Amino acid sequence: MAARFALVAFVFRNTVTSTDELILPGAQRDSITSQAFLESPASYWSTSQPVVGINTSPQLAAYMAAYPTT
Repeated sequence: MAARFALVAFVFRNTVTSTDELILPGAQRDSITSQAFLESPASYWSTSQPVVGINTSPQLAAYMAAYPTT
């Protein structure tokens, strides 16, 4: 199991729950069990956390620290 971090905001259709899900930049997902990771392009994900001020704003970084799987 490896953590992956979203590089971009995107919406995907979860084929297990039949719902649309919004993934925010910096959101953390498991590379083995997460439908968001498994059903989206690999280019949307990184193994390193986003850098505040470069990959994400300070406000979004604070939100993602409080709610990492949003």
